[in-house]
Amino acid sequence: MIGEITDEHTRQDIVNAKGLGLDAFALNFDQFAYWSEGTVDRLFNNADALGFGLFFSFDHAAGHLSAPSQYQDYLKKYITRPSYFKYNGRPLVSTFGGESISDADWAAFKSYVGNPLLIPGFYQIATASTVFNGRSNLDGVFSWNSWAYQSQGKVVVPTIDDQAYLTAAHNSGKLFMMGMSPLQFKHYPGISWYRRGEDNLEYRFGQVLAMQPDMLQLQTWNDRGESHYMGNLWPEPATGDASLGWTDGYDHKGYWQILSPFIQAWKRGDTTTANMVPNNGKPIQGTFWHHTLLTTADCSADSVGKPSDIALAEDVVSGVILVAKGRTNLVAVVNVGTKELGKRNLVEGFNKFKFVGLTTGNVHVDVWDGSTFVGSGYGNIAVTNSASMCNYNFQVVAIPS
Repeated sequence: MIGEITDEHTRQDIVNAKGLGLDAFALNFDQFAYWSEGTVDRLFNNADALGFGLFFSFDHAAGHLSAPSQYQDYLKKYITRPSYFKYNGRPLVSTFGGESISDADWAAFKSYVGNPLLIPGFYQIATASTVFNGRSNLDGVFSWNSWAYQSQGKVVVPTIDDQAYLTAAHNSGKLFMMGMSPLQFKHYPGISWYRRGEDNLEYRFGQVLAMQPDMLQLQTWNDRGESHYMGNLWPEPATGDASLGWTDGYDHKGYWQILSPFIQAWKRGDTTTANMVPNNGKPIQGTFWHHTLLTTADCSADSVGKPSDIALAEDVVSGVILVAKGRTNLVAVVNVGTKELGKRNLVEGFNKFKFVGLTTGNVHVDVWDGSTFVGSGYGNIAVTNSASMCNYNFQVVAIPS
């Protein structure tokens, strides 16, 4: 997300993303302003210097950009920069939305800009299998929906739409970009909702590796408002924003412990999670996550109220622990306060878990080899059954922390 971010912080974002193994940032750009254009300049200057990729994802959601002609001249300023990301030699351009833009408008845009690789991100297509009907000028499609729809209930994140998009793209000689995201929680007055983080990220790793899409986008690096950030959250773009209420103190960089080995597996061409192992030089490496407010909690003082579809959230602790090759007999124990939620015998490589019965107290996950302590993670924010805000963001904790 493009907010007003300082030069130091744009540089740090790039350094951290490169360290994880990412190739590029998608720049969600929704308006022309001194702060947005200034941040874009700083990003490109630092990306040029550091050898990192950037590409635009123009925001066509209601109230933002409406036609590609609005940004075609702006895009041409950057598309020849050394850091502008190219796929098979062509500069990549994406969107959020834009389903109603005509194929003729896209054709004119591509001709004007210089034939970029156009892969819009759609989220309002009724039938994924027909996405390219009447859209011959698209070079591919990105499916934004990386969470179960609310109507699907308490299910593992599905791949039905992903598979339909992938099949439609490959049958048409086009590309498919798949998304991966931990949850979606938004809590502004009038726009408060929850899309399941339970049974999501820990399954998405295997789904992506099995499907082998042409490209993968992590959603997102820094979208504070929808809680699916996996990177740094800087203070300057959030000044005065209500999202500070549900994100302050909720650092999600614990995801990096499992994202880095996953990215390595993806780039190796692995088709399963079996060879996802620690890359920290330790016997274990992992992450766990959970809500810090019970689903039945009293947060009636919050005028926004509980988000729509909160019934789809669960009082659980979920996570992934990677075990080094040659390490056996390890056991993970998940506790909240003095209550043990459960144990999991760990195998070499990838281990996912989900334990029900979350109650009040601090969550900690300990790994043992018999009576020998191996490592642990501890959630500093205690789970409660009442709060002044109905906050269903995740607490994300690294193992070992």
